[in-house]
Amino acid sequence: MGRYPLFVYRSKILLPTMIPEPKLRLLIIDDHAVVREGLEAMLGVEPCFESIATAASTEEALPVCDSFRPQVVLLDLRMPGSDGFNALEIIHRRWPETRVLILSASATAAEVKLARRNGAAGYLSKSADRAAIMSAICTAAAGGWVFPQEAALPPADGPTLSARELEVLRHLGRGLSSQDLGRALGISPETVKSHIKAIFHKLAVVDRAEAVARAYELGLLSVDR
Repeated sequence: MGRYPLFVYRSKILLPTMIPEPKLRLLIIDDHAVVREGLEAMLGVEPCFESIATAASTEEALPVCDSFRPQVVLLDLRMPGSDGFNALEIIHRRWPETRVLILSASATAAEVKLARRNGAAGYLSKSADRAAIMSAICTAAAGGWVFPQEAALPPADGPTLSARELEVLRHLGRGLSSQDLGRALGISPETVKSHIKAIFHKLAVVDRAEAVARAYELGLLSVDR
């Protein structure tokens, strides 16, 4: 982050006066301590940050967002319990001014599309270097977006699922019941069953196990840990 020069007159001589940019508050959300601490140490040397906070889960992150009010969040996509997509949806709804960058070890076209739909400012690989991460943070803080080019992503062949259907499918992969899935997404079990029926139809499958297997085959789900 730089400084913007403002020229003012002093004793009839044009002198540059520097107006410092506001510094950023950054929140890192990742369930792996080595990732949180590594990112905090790597980015903490940058002068553009006022402060950096960390959280190990969605549940831990939400009160931090409320009190810390970060301008930018680096959010792990896959965490136990409430995953990154759920966290993204909550943060975007409660604090729409906060810019969220998804972190993932890999990216599929379906996941990037879901991240866009749920309000993410960008999608980054965990293999990105400090310069790339800093560029993404600065771009997001300035109101821009940072997403991989479609050509660089696995192709999104086959059926297209809605954002909610993809969320339901992800939870099906964890073996959640309709009741538990409904609680996780804040919808009724009947609505869950309706989404599952639509998923089965689109994927041309007859049960949950087959749906999950088909989703991995199509790249709608991926394992990046």
